[in-house]
Amino acid sequence: MADRVQETLTSILDEDLDLSPGDISASSSLVDDLGMDSVAFAIGVVAIEERLGVRLSEREIYESATVGDLQDAIRAKLDGLDSDRAEPNGAELNRAGR
Repeated sequence: MADRVQETLTSILDEDLDLSPGDISASSSLVDDLGMDSVAFAIGVVAIEERLGVRLSEREIYESATVGDLQDAIRAKLDGLDSDRAEPNGAELNRAGR
């Protein structure tokens, strides 16, 4: 069963980057199988941030060889955001020095 991250990432690859959803699987190589280049990565990063509220670093993008790797990187960021929100008494604000 597809989750929110998988569905949104597939939608980004399809709608924003004009890739066929039938060609997209977790094991698809972003470069070799899907033909993504630096422009496609830039468009994808912006779309991921807009639709999922996740900002990926250049390193996280570079280390994501497959669609599944990218999904995992997004999920890890989302999990981090969820745990920050769950901390009592605004602990995330204290960590940021505010």
